[in-house]
Amino acid sequence: MSKRERKSLLYYWSIRYFTILFISIMILGLLAMYVFNRNAISAQYTSVENMVGDLGAVAQDNHGRLPQIPDMEGFLGKLAERHNLQSRPIMFILNRDGQVVQQYPSVPPEEIKQMMMRIPDMMSGDAQVIKLEAQQDQEPYLAGIYPIIIESSKAGYALYMAPQRNALDGMFAFRYPRWILLASFLFIGWGIVHVLTRRLIKPIQEAANAAKQIVAGNYNLQFRNDYKEKEIHELTHSFQEMADRLNRLEKLRTQLLAGVTHELKTPVTAISGLVQAVRGKVVEGDEAEAFLDHCMNECNRLQKMVEDLLDFNSFAAGNIQVDRELIGIQTMLTDIVERWSCVQERHSIEVKLEAPVPAANLQLCTDPIRIEQILINLLNNARDAIVAEGVVIVRLDTTARYCHISVHDTGCGIPVAGQKDIFEPFYRGADKRTLVHGLGLGLPFSRMIARSLGGDLVLTHSSTNGSIFELIVPLES
Repeated sequence: MSKRERKSLLYYWSIRYFTILFISIMILGLLAMYVFNRNAISAQYTSVENMVGDLGAVAQDNHGRLPQIPDMEGFLGKLAERHNLQSRPIMFILNRDGQVVQQYPSVPPEEIKQMMMRIPDMMSGDAQVIKLEAQQDQEPYLAGIYPIIIESSKAGYALYMAPQRNALDGMFAFRYPRWILLASFLFIGWGIVHVLTRRLIKPIQEAANAAKQIVAGNYNLQFRNDYKEKEIHELTHSFQEMADRLNRLEKLRTQLLAGVTHELKTPVTAISGLVQAVRGKVVEGDEAEAFLDHCMNECNRLQKMVEDLLDFNSFAAGNIQVDRELIGIQTMLTDIVERWSCVQERHSIEVKLEAPVPAANLQLCTDPIRIEQILINLLNNARDAIVAEGVVIVRLDTTARYCHISVHDTGCGIPVAGQKDIFEPFYRGADKRTLVHGLGLGLPFSRMIARSLGGDLVLTHSSTNGSIFELIVPLES
């Protein structure tokens, strides 16, 4: 295992969120600058095209020339301002042969030479705007040309030049305030992420601390249940259920140690006392024989407890052998009930078997020995729950896919507090700890067997008037 120090989840996610936020802002910023620059260049082309179009229209109305006005610069400036062109206007009027007949200013920029070389190509088409190559470190010029049409024939061309402005230059003006604004935005975003991350990791830290306490053997834990987030609520709820279950199992383990010790010690003590009485000649003859019979009974009970423990370990490991065969379910139930009733010493308990008419010919592919194990255990529990007189009813019902065998008794029932634990291994109710011998493995055994058959064993009802256990077995294997 690596000995590198682990970083907090808050550290990782804060850095990652900040990095993602920063990269996202940079990508969006670059994309925005690209789109803004493209739109600005397109707008400049359109402005130059509209400007030269207006110059051509004025020239058409004035016989192929612009009017001779004293303030030509003011005239051209107002026209350029209307088209959002802020640079000094540069205008030419050409005749049909491409010779300059009118221009402003009188001394044009150096780019005029480059434009003059391209005039023959520009005059061959309709109105258009071209980009001239930049001279040294200066901005490139946009040149627009517009044909002057008089009486359906080309009388000349209007030409206008304007420098192509870099739209991004203005974005980086006052860069220090903008960088401060960007840094503030990033810091505020990181702060929001930091706060949200702290809220996210708080229940995770609680779960981690709870896990440490569980490892240390402390299962009395309480979690908050007021989280609004579904996943966090499920996490804390699951940890709470796990802690409560471990707490119950720990109590059952303590009861197991005490119960097993008591249950195993009782027959050993009885056997020791009976053997000593016979060996010391305290009893003789028929009485000694009776003492030896009691010793055998206690030995058999002790052997049964050991077998139950061994069977439970085997069943818990999943080693449950199932041998399926086709049986008549009602015939099997009748046989089980009759044999169980014959060996009962208490004749105050009445046993009934109830089954609908269609179930008389119902056949089931299952393990009859395992079914009998479950039903004998349920019948024994029903007998123990009846203090004096009572009735035990075995009822058979069927649905489309399952066979339901329920055992009803008119006993004292199971307390509500203990109903959730009755299928836990080694659990015994408070009354059974003193009145009934056993290790508390009957119901866990029976549920394991039922599930190995593809079904289940459940407690469907329990009150002071009795309990109902239901064995569910699939109709088809």
